[in-house]
Amino acid sequence: MNPHPLDQAVLFLHANVLISAAWREGTEIAKIWQLQEVALLTSDYVIQEVLRNLRNPEQIERLRRLMRTVRLIPIANMKDYPEAAALPEKDRAVLLGAIHLKATHLISGDKKHFGPLYGQIVHGVRITPPSEILSYFRLKTS
Repeated sequence: MNPHPLDQAVLFLHANVLISAAWREGTEIAKIWQLQEVALLTSDYVIQEVLRNLRNPEQIERLRRLMRTVRLIPIANMKDYPEAAALPEKDRAVLLGAIHLKATHLISGDKKHFGPLYGQIVHGVRITPPSEILSYFRLKTS
């Protein structure tokens, strides 16, 4: 039997996921960091956006704690894909980063720009809202 595709998931975290988790202690979205059998990663590009949006020292400290288990990878010279062309430039770089790093999932709460792509696989990366990834793992551990 083949393992479920999430059994070895590599989750690329969009800035809004990191910001939401760091914004306030104990948020639902922060449960992503408790998931087993996943690798969390993001890019230097994403972190720059996160830092522009977090100014409170407590939020920045929470972000530092969260980032201890997230691989931060610098990205340069990414190949462009036509599927990314419909996205705003800042979101295009996020999708291209997830593809470039061979993530299994791009986790984004940006319904406006990524919502139309939820559930779709773009060059091996499934675009997934945070609630879906958390629901899957709740079901899996039940």
